[in-house]
Amino acid sequence: MSSDIGIGFDFDHTLGIDNKLERTVALAMLAKYAAENRRTFDDALAESAIDATLQQYRGGDRSIDACIAGFFEQVVPGTGVLDIVGEFRDAVVAAAPQHVEALPGASEMLAALDEMGVPYAMLTNGWSPLQEEKARLIGFAGPVFVSERIGARKPSREAFATLAKYFELPFEKIWYVGDDPAVDCAGASALGMTAVWLDWEHHSYPAELAKPARVIHGLVEIPALVRAARPA
Repeated sequence: MSSDIGIGFDFDHTLGIDNKLERTVALAMLAKYAAENRRTFDDALAESAIDATLQQYRGGDRSIDACIAGFFEQVVPGTGVLDIVGEFRDAVVAAAPQHVEALPGASEMLAALDEMGVPYAMLTNGWSPLQEEKARLIGFAGPVFVSERIGARKPSREAFATLAKYFELPFEKIWYVGDDPAVDCAGASALGMTAVWLDWEHHSYPAELAKPARVIHGLVEIPALVRAARPA
């Protein structure tokens, strides 16, 4: 691939949102299981447990399968967890079209990059095939590199190296756009990439982290930044 720049994107809260897809499916499955098996559970405990479970998964300490199995076993002991884990994965992917939305300006921004001949790819923490399905649902045409499939999670060098290999560019020629200051921006910056922080939710950037190279508040700002940065 021949280009002077390549752009990597996070997905969740960067290109799109899933409106608590995994949480919604897990709680619905729990209610269904309890009703079918005449079991009871505490609603407040279940909601607290699924939030903690998903937070643990996003921290990278355990697989999604282990986390979901642990959630069901915690709330309704004796659950057939192996069957439920597979059912959970299938149900989440099936429900994705009703939950996933592109962020404003995503389609227009990607079309502008296509017109400029700027290659792009998605590098996202998460599990397969969910993240690939999210990308498909918003019309993302580039390659999608998912942590579960590539065996590395952001902010590791190994994860970001996937982009360097795909673009055939050194890190300093790659931009990475994400919403998470630590995982996306600091991780990319540490490798010499141009970190672009998408702050559409108007958060404060942590003072202890190196500042990103660019701060934007909407995806529609990206094409103009690219044009300004490229040689005349």
